[in-house]
Amino acid sequence: MNDQLMKKYESMGFDKGQLEEIRQGIEKGLDVSWYTSVKYDWFQMEEIKKGLERGLDVSVYARPDIAYDRMRQIRKGLQEGIKLTDYHEMSAGYLRQIRKARQGKVNIFPYIKEGYEPDQLEEIRLALEHKADVSVYLIKEFLGESIREIRLGVEEGLDVSVYAKINYGWQQMREIRLGLERRVDVSIYAKELYRWQQMREIRLGLEEGLNVSAYQSMMYSAKEMERIRKKMQKQRAERERQEEESIGADFQFEVLEEQAKMASECLVTVSQDKMEAYVTIEKGACKTKNEIIRLLAKENVVFGIKQDNIDKYLEEADKSTNRFLAAEGIRPERGRDGYYEYFFRTGIPQIPAIREDGSIDYQNTVYFEQVKAGQVIAVYHDAQPGMGGRAVDGTELPAQGGQEKCILRGRGFLLSQDKKTYIARESGKIELKDNKITIQPLMVVDEVTISTGNLRFNGSIWVRGNVGSGVVIQAEDELVVEGNVEAAHLQSGKKIVIKNGVSGGGLAKIESAGDIHGKFFEGATLIANGGIYANYVMNSNLIAGKEVLISGARGAIIGGNTAAVNKIEAHHIGNRAGLLTNISLGISQAMVQKEEEADIKLKKLQSELAIFEEAYKKLQKQYPPEVRNEMEIYLKVEQATYIKRKQMEQQLELTKELEEKRKKADEAKMLVRGTLNAGTVVQMNGMTWNAASSVKNVTVRRSFKEIGVFRN
Repeated sequence: MNDQLMKKYESMGFDKGQLEEIRQGIEKGLDVSWYTSVKYDWFQMEEIKKGLERGLDVSVYARPDIAYDRMRQIRKGLQEGIKLTDYHEMSAGYLRQIRKARQGKVNIFPYIKEGYEPDQLEEIRLALEHKADVSVYLIKEFLGESIREIRLGVEEGLDVSVYAKINYGWQQMREIRLGLERRVDVSIYAKELYRWQQMREIRLGLEEGLNVSAYQSMMYSAKEMERIRKKMQKQRAERERQEEESIGADFQFEVLEEQAKMASECLVTVSQDKMEAYVTIEKGACKTKNEIIRLLAKENVVFGIKQDNIDKYLEEADKSTNRFLAAEGIRPERGRDGYYEYFFRTGIPQIPAIREDGSIDYQNTVYFEQVKAGQVIAVYHDAQPGMGGRAVDGTELPAQGGQEKCILRGRGFLLSQDKKTYIARESGKIELKDNKITIQPLMVVDEVTISTGNLRFNGSIWVRGNVGSGVVIQAEDELVVEGNVEAAHLQSGKKIVIKNGVSGGGLAKIESAGDIHGKFFEGATLIANGGIYANYVMNSNLIAGKEVLISGARGAIIGGNTAAVNKIEAHHIGNRAGLLTNISLGISQAMVQKEEEADIKLKKLQSELAIFEEAYKKLQKQYPPEVRNEMEIYLKVEQATYIKRKQMEQQLELTKELEEKRKKADEAKMLVRGTLNAGTVVQMNGMTWNAASSVKNVTVRRSFKEIGVFRN
C-alpha cells in the first residue's frame, strides 16, 4: 500500500527531498495530505511533519506563504504552549525572541516597537531574564554583540560605563571587559584609536605582569606588539631560569677553597645570587673580629653580617682550617595571592555514594546547595604585597606582589560597591564551576498530583515527596524528586534524579537533556542525551546518548528495550524465564541525523566565510590602513569575517565531537558481571546476536564484521 502511494507522489513532480519527507510521514502513519503539495519545499514539509508527529494543530502554520524557519518557531511555540500565530508575518528571528521571552516570562515588546533587531533582542531578553539592567546603556546603533558585552559586564558587576560607548566596536568592548574581569588597569588601553587586536596584546601583557610601556605605542601593529610581548616573556623566563640555577651554586665553593689555599690564607666566597658569604681562613691568619669584618668589607660584603658565627669561629680558632657562613642576605618573599572565601558548600559530589554491594545510595545523597536572596555568598581577599629583600652587598631586592584572581562570572548575584562582596540576588540553587557562580531559580514543592496540577518552571524543581500519575513536570534546569514517580511525564534541561524510583505501569516518560538517575525504573520510557544510571530496570524502554549503567550485585535489566551509544553495563541481563530483552549498542539514527545536519551547516559556513574573506582581502588591497579603518563597509566586513571564523571554529569542534562519538560508538560494548540470560537480543550497528543459552561474566562487542561474546 505504501509503495503504491509513493509511486503516486513520484508522478506528481516532487523532488528527492520532498519525496523523502512524504515517505517518512507515511511510514510513521501520519496524515501526509497536510503537506503533499509541490508548493511546499522539503524544509516546510519537515516542519509540518514534525508538528504531526507531536500531535500539534499544524493548521495554524501549514501554509505555503509561511517560510520554513517561521514555521519552525510557530511549531516550537505550540509544543511549549505559546501562541505565535498573531505574529506569523514577522521574521523567524523576531518569532524566536518572542517565544523565548514568553518562556522566560519577560516582556520584549517595548524594544520591538523601538526598532531593535532580533540579534539585539536576544541580548536584551537575556539581560531581562538574568535581571541585569542594561537599559541605561542601550543605543539602537549597537550591534547585538556589543549589547552582549554590556550585558555580560553588568551581570559580573563590572563598571561597564568604561566601554559602553558607541565609538567602541564589540571586540574592543570585549577586550576592556576581559581586562576588568582580570583586575588589570584598562585605562592603559581603553582608547578608541587602538584596534581590538592591539588592545588584546596590551591586556595579555598586563595579565602577565609585563611592562607594557615598551610596546603600548599606537605606532606598533598588533603583530609587532605580539612579537615584543613574547620576546619580553621569553627574556623574563630566561632571567627566572638563571636565578633558579644560581640557587645552590655553593658546589663551586670547594673548588674555590682549594684555589684559595694556593692564592691566599684568607678567602671570602660570595654565592652567585649574593645571598650568602662564606669565609675560609687558615689557622692563625686572622685573629680578631675587626680583621674578619674588614676582610668582608674588602669583598663588598656589608649586610647580614653574622656576628655570632664570627665569635664562634674565634672561640674555636685552634682548628687547622675553618670555613663558616659569615653573612646572609634576606630573600624577598612573594606576596599572598588573592583568594575567594565562599559561604556555601562547594564541590558537592556529582556521583552518589556507593554501597558495599556496589549499588548506589540515592536516598542519602545531596545534589545541590541552596541560598537565599540577600545572602553573602563570597568575599574576595586582595592579593598582598610581598616583602622586599637585601643581598649581602647591600643591594635592595624588590618584592613580588601576589597575583589577583579574576572577578567571578555567572548569574543570580550582585557585586557590592567594594567590588569584593558577592550577594545572592535571588533565592535558589547555587553552583560554583570554573570560576563561575550560577544561582538558578528553584521551585520547591511537597508533592505533585492531578489535584495540584502540572509544573513548568524556568529553573530547577525540587519535589520533596511523590509524583502521581497523569501529571507533567518541566524544568529548564535540574529536576530532583525525593519520593516515587508513577505514570507521569518528566522533562528537564539538565539532570533528573529520582531518589526512590519509577513505577510507571508502561505510561511513565522521563526525558533529560543530561543524565537520568534513579533507584529503579519499572514500566517507564527514559530518554537521556547523557547517561542513565539505576540499581534495577524492568520492562522499560531506555535510550541513552552515552551509557546505561545498572549498579550493584543485584543490578539487572529485565525485559523491554535498552539502547546506548557507548556502553551498557549490568550485573544481570534478562531473567531465567527467558523474557525477551532487547539491547541496542552503537550508532543511533539520532547520531546519523546530527552528523548529516553538521555536515550541511559546515559547508554552508565555509561558503559564507569564503565570500567575506575575499571581500576583506580586496578592501585591504584597495585602501591603506588609515582610510579603510574609517570605512563603515570595511569594519562591517571585518566583524562579519571574525564572527564567521568563530562560528566555523565552533562548528569544526562540533564535527570533531561527533567524530569522537562515532569512534566510541564503533567500540561500543555490553559488560555483564553476572548472568546474560537466554532471550536477550543484541543489535549493534546493523548486526544482530541472540543469546540461545545463558552465559556468565562476559563482554559483548563487535569483532570484525560480527558480534562477539568474550569472557571477562
